Amino acid sequence: MAMTVKDVLELPSGQKMELIAGGKGLNRPVTSVEIADYEFAPDVTFLEEAEFDLQTSIEPASFVITSFLFAKDDPAVILPMVRQLEAMGTAALAYKRIIYDRLPQEVLDFAEKKNFPIFSIDRKVWFENIIFDIMYAVQFDDKVYLAEDKINAMLSSHMSRSELDIILKGISLKMRSYITVTCMTQSAQEGKDSPDVTFDAGRILRSFYMMKGYRSKALLVRYEDNLFLITTSAKGDLDSHRRIVEEGAQLFSLPAAAIVGMSEVHPQSELDEAFREARMTALAAEAEGKTLSSKTLQIHTLAETGAYRIILPALEHPQTAAFADSVLRPLAESEDLRETADEYVSAGGDLAKSATALHCHVNTVRYRLGRIREQTGLTGLTDADFYMHLKLALLIERAGRVRA
Repeated sequence: MAMTVKDVLELPSGQKMELIAGGKGLNRPVTSVEIADYEFAPDVTFLEEAEFDLQTSIEPASFVITSFLFAKDDPAVILPMVRQLEAMGTAALAYKRIIYDRLPQEVLDFAEKKNFPIFSIDRKVWFENIIFDIMYAVQFDDKVYLAEDKINAMLSSHMSRSELDIILKGISLKMRSYITVTCMTQSAQEGKDSPDVTFDAGRILRSFYMMKGYRSKALLVRYEDNLFLITTSAKGDLDSHRRIVEEGAQLFSLPAAAIVGMSEVHPQSELDEAFREARMTALAAEAEGKTLSSKTLQIHTLAETGAYRIILPALEHPQTAAFADSVLRPLAESEDLRETADEYVSAGGDLAKSATALHCHVNTVRYRLGRIREQTGLTGLTDADFYMHLKLALLIERAGRVRA
């Protein structure tokens, strides 16, 4: 299961907390930690440009810590705060014994009735230590449940239903009805073409855990040199999830040359399928070199993968590579023939476009294609079938390079 309030008590700073009410709520999940004081002051008016919204500024399942500074002169305002935190789905409340040694009885009675844990903290305990302990534990929890061996099992379709259920219950992200997974990675060519703009997975991951608002709708995990972003929403349309991915890409400052492949929208129970789709979409985008000339970040979707949706899984079968080799190997010794095959496929089988790209006459392209037919043994095929064989062989070759 995900980290709970009870688990917080096992942390170094948690062992210095004293439970004073709501002891039956210790199994509430904890996904974050927040400091709250001035937000609940009854006489504070927030500036319009601050865009402060209490309902969204404190995440559900947060462990909230406070000094009750806002209630320094009026203990009656504590109960409305506790009521609101409980209604927002907060995991627990811990207060530092600076202003109040004991809380009003009506606050304790409410916490007992709602099974809402309230703790007192000695004034010698630093808030920073509590924040560090909880956030480190949350990150460690996510790493355990989404370790590389678990992601490997999902990508290879070797994960059982019970194992997937454990992951869904264990990670810190509070799942809503629908999810997507997005694979973010660096093109193999990116570092060569743009050595000053690199995809730093470690930096991005560290910055993610500082984004408390964003973490309520997404979870970022590392897999080898890649990152997988899990997004969750009550909405089942792709645009809603795409906006969350775009927000993350902006927050992470992803370079334009990064490869970003997004899955279809799935119910949360199909997390493993979403992982496979995201990886496939990213691989297809890299195979096609779609990011190399882009000046703005492109988010690719599964619908764009085309034939790669069949080819990438088929790379595990020896006959797939054998087919591509039978078509392309005879062209290896002739630069002109191989270049013609590449441009002919890129032009969609259009002879005129091929000739323009090759800076030669159309008849030269016809002649070279005839030579390719002879070299590959494809002389008996129609033009359409010949084009299909060439394109399929080239797609398999590209897919093989990115999977290597």
